[in-house]
Amino acid sequence: MRPDLPLAERVTPPIVLAVLVAAVAAIPLVSNRWFYYWDDSAAAFAPGWYTIGERLLSGSWPTLLPEMWAGGNITAEALYGTYNPVLLAESILVATVPDLAVGMTLVKMQFLALLAVGVYVLARQYGATRSMAFVAGFAMPFAGYTLYFDASTWASGLIAFAWIPHVWWSARASALGRVNPLVPILFGVLAMTSGNPYGAIAVGVVYLAVIAECVAVRLYPGIRSLVVSGAAILMMSSIVYLPLAFTTGVSVRTQTGVRNDDALRPDLGDLLNLSALSNQPYLPIFDTPAATVPLVYLVWFLVPLAPWIRWGSLRRLGRAGVSLAVFGGIYLVLLLGPSDLWLFRWPARLIEYGQLPVLVVAAVALSAGLARDRWRRRLGISAGLVLLQFYLSWANIPDDIGIHLAALAITVALTSIALIVSARAPRLLAGTLAAGVVVALAAQTNLWFTGNYNVTPWKFPSQVASLRDHFGDRYPGTTFVIADRENISEDDPTGQWDDILFGSLYQPAGVRAVNNYAGIGFDSFVEALCINYYGGVECPDGVSRLRAESPGTGVSWLDAMRIDTVVVQNSGPYGATQALDALPADEWSVRAERVVTVGTRTAARPWPDGRLSAATPGLEITGDRASTDTRETVTYTGSGTATFALLAWPGWTATADGEAVDIIASPGGLLQVELPDSGNGESMLTLEFTPPGTTLGLGLAGAGLVLALAQGVWFAVWTRRRPVANA
Repeated sequence: MRPDLPLAERVTPPIVLAVLVAAVAAIPLVSNRWFYYWDDSAAAFAPGWYTIGERLLSGSWPTLLPEMWAGGNITAEALYGTYNPVLLAESILVATVPDLAVGMTLVKMQFLALLAVGVYVLARQYGATRSMAFVAGFAMPFAGYTLYFDASTWASGLIAFAWIPHVWWSARASALGRVNPLVPILFGVLAMTSGNPYGAIAVGVVYLAVIAECVAVRLYPGIRSLVVSGAAILMMSSIVYLPLAFTTGVSVRTQTGVRNDDALRPDLGDLLNLSALSNQPYLPIFDTPAATVPLVYLVWFLVPLAPWIRWGSLRRLGRAGVSLAVFGGIYLVLLLGPSDLWLFRWPARLIEYGQLPVLVVAAVALSAGLARDRWRRRLGISAGLVLLQFYLSWANIPDDIGIHLAALAITVALTSIALIVSARAPRLLAGTLAAGVVVALAAQTNLWFTGNYNVTPWKFPSQVASLRDHFGDRYPGTTFVIADRENISEDDPTGQWDDILFGSLYQPAGVRAVNNYAGIGFDSFVEALCINYYGGVECPDGVSRLRAESPGTGVSWLDAMRIDTVVVQNSGPYGATQALDALPADEWSVRAERVVTVGTRTAARPWPDGRLSAATPGLEITGDRASTDTRETVTYTGSGTATFALLAWPGWTATADGEAVDIIASPGGLLQVELPDSGNGESMLTLEFTPPGTTLGLGLAGAGLVLALAQGVWFAVWTRRRPVANA
């Protein structure tokens, strides 16, 4: 963007773009009101952010929520962004909006708009006109992967990606001496603290790409500036990933090495099909053999108009184009790599990153206008490319011939209109291209691909008040639900939501359920009770496992976890209405309903004010109080092993009368403490949780902040003494 333009001319286009993108993002809701409340967005992010927002509004900052068990290590999960001020504000928004689906839609509209503005500024910086930069910014949020996977389902991916264009333009502007290094540091920290590892990697790739450009143009002061600001970002953001790193030893996310099963791994042919409105790549995506959405679609006009675009105009980029080539090249290599690379899975997650420089290059080239000479040859090539797109789309999913023909007709119509406008009123070309984006979006989301059925739609209830009214008093106390989505009839996919839920949706419903969405999980615990990542219980012996002795505790899992209510899905293989008949009648009451059978504890439990669940003989507990989620005190006499209804996450510490004592994990993952002899008096055990790596993370964050501020001050003081580089 030209800094010499009046402020109004600089800020008006991105403001208009942001508003327009947010408004157009409502188009998918016409036929699918759950579009942005889909899969993990409904099962994890909406209830997770709601719970975090509730804690913030009550005056506490959540690090660990013990009552969520395997899904409660909020800090180690990272993806909830508890170190990101923007995401904390979004959590409060979700917690204050009465409808979870509406709250998630508002959050996603904001980040789609943020993404659009970032692409606009980036394209302007590389020389695109305002109109074509506007088109690029308008197109990116509605690309296939970005819309159907990140915006619809995997919210953390959208949030991380939305910051990357801002990191890019600001890092480049900083290297050129145009903006204070504090600007890319701010954007870089916001991207990395979103907790999405793909966003964190992208920040590093941006810096590598811009450094490569600085080397190409011999801008060595810019390299030094980037190294310093990059170091500051890394240090300030490490606190987000240290808890995850120190928790992997007990989590289910421990896979390493390299392997390939082709899952979510597009090939080169798929990646080149950028403008096919109906193309569904044939590649394994979870339980389906092909994409149910236009996974690699970018924008409708790129391939049809390719013969008309003045690609030679890109020569004016000169060496500035090195950063675009390096960024795109790195992501092309990763996209064509194996399906699993260390902790990173599914290369398709990188599609949008690889498409970003493509869209910027297209905007720069389109800024020179469409060519008019040799129109017959160009028209023939365009027709051939459009027909090729049609053929490849049809070849993937031949049964959808009607959709492919409709997509062909729309593409031909839009291309014809664009060519006519370009010839007769070229100033209206950008508007025509943008209008085509809206037409394509409306057709895709309302006629052909109303939702991403490669993942789970869920279609949960979303009104918080209704959830609380229905569930809040129905399942009292700590609740364990033995159910799985596989036991729900396909003829009535939402019919059981009055009785059971999945993911973390029990939290806004007011139920203290053990079952929650668990991204990292606690390996030995979820294996012992056969709990999957979305809180379902897959094993037919789910009830028997719960009644069996929790290894190393001397009591059953029911007692070791202080379970008050057991809910069993009647349609599952768990024993139907007789599933809970073996529960002791003097301790439990059982009622059979149409969908579930519910057991409720009637006998009083010891130590009602805390989370202590078992003590070995010789250990007398005189008091137990859990004052917060992360602190508990126990008074006792004697000695022995105390078991708590807590998972032994790394980060728990214990002291007995001020002296450190060891914390151990039972074979099922429950927290245990070997209490030393109290002697002739009474001793006090204090349990406290601090996310592992916090001290190191805070130290690095403090050093990074000092480094960032020092660089910012240095720039402010000395910027007038050095020349500003030209792009």
